[in-house]
Amino acid sequence: MSEEIFARNLKAMEKWYPDFAEGLRKEKYKKDELEVIKEFSQDGELIFKIKQGERLLYLNGVRNAKTPLDLMMNRLGKIHKFSPVFLLGTGSGLYLKKIISSTDSSVVIVVYEPSVSIFLEMLRETELADEIEGRPIIFVIKGYNESVFNTVIGRVLSYENIEFLKVEIHPNYQVLFQEEMVEITRQISIRVRNILMSEGSGVMFSEYLVRNQMKNMRYVCDGYHTKCLVDTVPYKGPAILVAAGPSLNKNIHELKAAKNKAFILAVDTATKPLIRAGIYPDAFCTIDPKKPLDLVQMDEIKDIPIIAPVTSNSELIEQQRGKKIFYFDGYILPQLAYMAAGKMMPSVATGGSVACSGFSLLYKMGFDTIILVGQDLAYTDNKSHADGTFKEEMPEENTERMIRVKGNYEDTVPTITNLKSYLEWFEMYVKGMKEHRNVRVINATEGGAYIEGTELMSLHDAIEETCSGMEETDFGACIEKIEPEFNEEQRGKVVEFLHGVPKELENIRLDAVKLYNIYHKINKMCETGSLNISEYRRSLKKVKKISKKCESHRLYQLVAASMAVGEYIVKGESLYELDSADEEAKAISKQGMQYANLIQECATILKEFAEEILLEIH
Repeated sequence: MSEEIFARNLKAMEKWYPDFAEGLRKEKYKKDELEVIKEFSQDGELIFKIKQGERLLYLNGVRNAKTPLDLMMNRLGKIHKFSPVFLLGTGSGLYLKKIISSTDSSVVIVVYEPSVSIFLEMLRETELADEIEGRPIIFVIKGYNESVFNTVIGRVLSYENIEFLKVEIHPNYQVLFQEEMVEITRQISIRVRNILMSEGSGVMFSEYLVRNQMKNMRYVCDGYHTKCLVDTVPYKGPAILVAAGPSLNKNIHELKAAKNKAFILAVDTATKPLIRAGIYPDAFCTIDPKKPLDLVQMDEIKDIPIIAPVTSNSELIEQQRGKKIFYFDGYILPQLAYMAAGKMMPSVATGGSVACSGFSLLYKMGFDTIILVGQDLAYTDNKSHADGTFKEEMPEENTERMIRVKGNYEDTVPTITNLKSYLEWFEMYVKGMKEHRNVRVINATEGGAYIEGTELMSLHDAIEETCSGMEETDFGACIEKIEPEFNEEQRGKVVEFLHGVPKELENIRLDAVKLYNIYHKINKMCETGSLNISEYRRSLKKVKKISKKCESHRLYQLVAASMAVGEYIVKGESLYELDSADEEAKAISKQGMQYANLIQECATILKEFAEEILLEIH
């Protein structure tokens, strides 16, 4: 009977994860030393007793195995639709079956089992075919596919659903598998923390994103953009992208030999170390809305052309005396300004980091050979950055618990989540560059993480091979020759559009007032106990219509960018399940009034700011 149950369970798994099921059939797993002893509790449930050496431990209550299941569900509380639920340990399958039977099929269940022996025995003894076939349960098993756990966490957890996260550790797994339980819960905690930090940054940066856009528009009116570089800067030789990774300490002086033979583009944080080494990059790029000015606070840097999206730190842009060259990164205000003049602002792929943007730019400029320097994407020598960036001598950090990835010159090197995502972006982009134009990418980062598709070479050899015989070019002089994109008439249209921004923001505010009034009407009906379902549904249709109108304004993105908290309110509360139409209407109206108020407030503040900044542009 055991093998029949096993076959049915695997057959059900095939619907969702055929490779997972097939691997179990072919025994592509590492066996452990645990012995699983099957017994029945006094209340008739199958339970497992585990023998580990001389140690014996029950995974369920011997007398009563059913009551703890109800206690678990009471402890977890209400599990809303789309909630992520992590069950750490399967035991005989009782806890898993209880969670499945007590939740909506939209609930995402992830099961982590630290023992292949327990998992296989559970599949042989417990009928789960109907439950598995009805919804995609995600199984992660140590000794089989545990390497996917971080990927699973990344896909399952989001800012919208972490409030509803449930984690349940099966009884006695903390005793039997202490290290595994600590590590798995740590990984889940790290993901939650990273989400909160990332979204928190979005909230924190939102004000700066909008302010920077408006303040930098005066320079956008000058009409310098990245496509001008394609038309002006020769691209027959190599380009060098200099990042601020810790390995830059080892080879920064080699860059002197490339000056005026290769186009040298630096990221903002690398400019100070370069200038101190006597090397002036031909341009530098920045993207950070709150880039600390200390990192670029040298008078010599102010004369270097800067390449940036309009959302970059406006104080940094303002202090630059060199050419200010912009590109479109998805934030709508500068693109609308260009469209007012009958133009389109060119874009650059971002990839999340300033180095990613610089790399994309060099490809779009036409270079067929790109040399990477200081692109560690890892903690080379246990340091985060090159000396002379954040500190004169960067300290060593504890990297014992960091992620390990393949190194350029070591088997593995330590890195962190965001750097690993940039590494994956580089590998994706390099592959695309090679497919579309056979671009040669030399990784002259003498340390750090290996980037698939790049050639490893010392910087000395890379410069010698690619720059020898090249005529010298004054790239700085080439950039100085760039002509503005707008003629006088076109510039006038751009300014006219900018002067109309306050009025457009006022129209958004007025639509938000209408939206608030409808939500308030629904709320009043709920408070007086006179909710009419037909009228309620008509009101919801009006809400949908006005919401659509409000969000269809071409400048709504400006408002949305400054109200990340409001997005959280809407996304988070929409996951709740409510027991009656009255409760639903009350929750929706309360949420809607908050949201509409937030739109009004943001639109009002932005209008005032636009009047102060944009009306001053002539």
